Amino acid sequence: MVSVTSLKNRKVIADKCSVAESFLDRLRGLIGRSRFVSGEAMFFPRCNDIHMWFMRIPIDVVFVRPATGEQGTYEVTRVCESLKPWKLLPVRSGRATETIELPVGTIQGCDIRLGDRLCIS
Repeated sequence: MVSVTSLKNRKVIADKCSVAESFLDRLRGLIGRSRFVSGEAMFFPRCNDIHMWFMRIPIDVVFVRPATGEQGTYEVTRVCESLKPWKLLPVRSGRATETIELPVGTIQGCDIRLGDRLCIS
């Protein structure tokens, strides 16, 4: 588990963030989950697109890439609020290298914007 914090306002975005490193973790993601609560997140390294097939719940998604300077710091390249389950087309950011999935309302509640810097540690 890692935590995700905004460097803009020092707000903790997620203090219970799972890292999907293995093939099975990446394949499963949030599929089958019926709830995703504030403070939780899922981080997908080396991933710049997601799908919503077989998902039961809507989610917020933040696409990031490593920021220059400090290790563990990422720049937001795209935000997608309230993605609906079973969306057929993939959602992606060509500029991103990693993806963070969050509970609906997190992007707005934490004021996450394009270009913001996040610390993942």
